[in-house]
Amino acid sequence: MTSTRSTTAVKGPLPSHFKRWVCGTTLATTGNVAFSIALPWAATVHGGGVAGIVLACGVIPQMILLPIGGAVADRVGPHRVMLSTLTVAVVASLSLAAIIVLAGTTVWVLASYSMIVGTSNGFYLPASTSMVRRLVRQDELPRAHATQKAGQQMAAFAGAPLGGVIAGVSGLTGAALINAVAYTVVIVTLLAVRPGVTPPPSEQRVNLFLEARDGILLAARDPLLRPSLLVMAGAAAFFAPAAPLLLPLLARMHHWEVTAVGWLVASQSGTFFLVAILIARYGVLHRLGPTSAAGIVTMGLGIGIIALTPNLAIGIVGSSVAGLGYGLAATHLTPLAINASPQSHLSRTTATMTLTQNLSVIATFAGTGGLAEVTGPATIALIDGLLLITIGVAALTSRSFRET
Repeated sequence: MTSTRSTTAVKGPLPSHFKRWVCGTTLATTGNVAFSIALPWAATVHGGGVAGIVLACGVIPQMILLPIGGAVADRVGPHRVMLSTLTVAVVASLSLAAIIVLAGTTVWVLASYSMIVGTSNGFYLPASTSMVRRLVRQDELPRAHATQKAGQQMAAFAGAPLGGVIAGVSGLTGAALINAVAYTVVIVTLLAVRPGVTPPPSEQRVNLFLEARDGILLAARDPLLRPSLLVMAGAAAFFAPAAPLLLPLLARMHHWEVTAVGWLVASQSGTFFLVAILIARYGVLHRLGPTSAAGIVTMGLGIGIIALTPNLAIGIVGSSVAGLGYGLAATHLTPLAINASPQSHLSRTTATMTLTQNLSVIATFAGTGGLAEVTGPATIALIDGLLLITIGVAALTSRSFRET
């Protein structure tokens, strides 16, 4: 593989099978988001510590299995992996609804379901993330990815309040049934969409763990994948804690109402959605690497504005700037990394991409809350903003990243 690659946007219509895929997954994501609101709400009845354990039961197996899941998807094809894992998820969701009716939302029921879904996601996520690249041409990927991101933002807007309503009206039972319907929608979509994937001949296959290791080694050695994933992990580490952790802490520090957090998050999501729509319609900017770096710098500027102002209106402006930068970075950096991967390693590359981001986010989440109590949330937010600016500038020191 060469150290420089380019992607030229094509402004013709995206393939119809990709559009079917996006519609199906957007509807499914709405249900998943709704369930993600209802599950923690049910778990918090048993206390914050128990709720944390329930959520960890899903995250830990997912993290461990991501490299293996990517290797399996590259070996047998993502279509087969997704159908299998989605079937497991449907059965698990229906079983959860039935068990809750009989036994209630006991801790072991919630933890067991979380572990089953986390295990399933360890195989599902690498396969599903690589699907977009398998459904469109390489030069169509940035617009296709932006279209998918816009759909995910719409799903989040609809799914979050839906989850609150369902949790209040029918509890986790109703949310589990909605989740089962969501997974079924994706199964139906998959049956109508079949990407062209040719698994490697059996004589070329090696031990599954060696194939998983090969995917990680590719990311570590490739002159474009390595800096791309490092930049992605660094940006996620210092941007991800902002909305769920730093914004509520800043709101309390400034004596804002709880609705202020909603306005801050909504303004960030709104500008992200706007960028995604524009990219989906008109295509990406000429250079994916420099545009991604500029987006990360803009994210840092937005977080810095929020950190420095006690005025809510200015804070909303800062959050909008951060969302603008996030939109630019996400719609350019992810296609850059995926297009840098050979077709034979797509799922393993997306698994490594997800794993590196999750590891970095977990590490910073663990320390951000404690540091904010010691130094104040404004100081931590300002440091995060400065680090994001530094990461964006440092990314340009990589020649392959800068010239792509």
